[in-house]
Amino acid sequence: GLKSSRHLLAKSIASCLADDVLDLPYNWPKKVRVFVLGICVARSTVLQDIARTFGSPVKKSEKALSEFLRCKKLDLNGSARKHTLKMLRRVGRKRFYRTLGKVVLLVDSTTYAKVRSRGKERRMPHIGKIPLHNVPASETILVPGYTEFWTGLLLKDETCLGITRKLYTEKTLPTQGFSQNALEEVEIRSAVDLVKEAFGVGVILVADRGYRRKDLLAWLKKELRVDFVIRIEGKLTVKTKGWKGLLQNLAPHWKERLRRHWRDDNKDPILSEVRGQAVDIPLDSKGKDRVGINVVHLTPVNRQGMDPMFLATTLPIETLEELSRIVSLYSKRWTIETFFFNWKRSLGASGFRVFSCWEAIDRLLAMAHMALLVLYLLYVL
Repeated sequence: GLKSSRHLLAKSIASCLADDVLDLPYNWPKKVRVFVLGICVARSTVLQDIARTFGSPVKKSEKALSEFLRCKKLDLNGSARKHTLKMLRRVGRKRFYRTLGKVVLLVDSTTYAKVRSRGKERRMPHIGKIPLHNVPASETILVPGYTEFWTGLLLKDETCLGITRKLYTEKTLPTQGFSQNALEEVEIRSAVDLVKEAFGVGVILVADRGYRRKDLLAWLKKELRVDFVIRIEGKLTVKTKGWKGLLQNLAPHWKERLRRHWRDDNKDPILSEVRGQAVDIPLDSKGKDRVGINVVHLTPVNRQGMDPMFLATTLPIETLEELSRIVSLYSKRWTIETFFFNWKRSLGASGFRVFSCWEAIDRLLAMAHMALLVLYLLYVL
């Protein structure tokens, strides 16, 4: 059992976190490998569980790990990228879902609500405000916490494997020299470059309404030159075939092209009317700068009261097959939500207890991500 499992894990971690990957000073590469091994064995980033894995006093190990993670020279960004690149190459691109010769890149964010317990007054470092989910309320409830921006690749079994991540709050962004919009663009570019370096193929980016910004759509198409399927709001001014107005007012008058179920794998699929048309989105008040995209409009026919959906895309929509592909791609976006659920549950990522500094929390999650990739590699090979 445990001894043989640890032996296999140690071998895998040694091969994927070699010295050429962990370009760190002193004896830190060895320490990182030990902590990643501990996370894999304990399957949790809760420090007490890691401490028990090594059989040493909990408080002593917790303090030692916190001190190690706060070292200014411990920069895991480059090492984490090299580790992910090596893992992707070993897994192989055949395990990833592809369409039109490209892999599907999912982007989204997850949150960690962090209200301190046990009556302690000391607040967690650089903690910000996040919306509390899954709580019925007429207004958005904000609680202390952190946000993590993720990109992930869609696998053939229609699950998601996270490949890049970045922890932030509105308090840490200025110290990193970023706004939230700039951070998203940096991470998306990083993920696109990572996939190209690993597999030599392009990506189709799929995202929810959180990434509907007009300037982001223009940046993806004009500068990054990446295909995308992104859900947008109907309250968006567009121009199409001589008409100008809100998308939600114009789209219902487009010709219905087909009817298909939304999320076919769902136990209660939603049948929708599907329409599509090319539009121009003005980027300034004068309309001189604009971006041309295709919009797919879905109207539920078997669900009363359900709002229609609008998908912005650079993919073609001339044929029924092409139109149906857009709907199918967006329906697979939910897999990154499942990834978040499994990430937090199986690795205990929502239960970390590092209070020395914000960087310590980010680095602990980075090592947990390395451990997740090792576990996935062991699963598929």
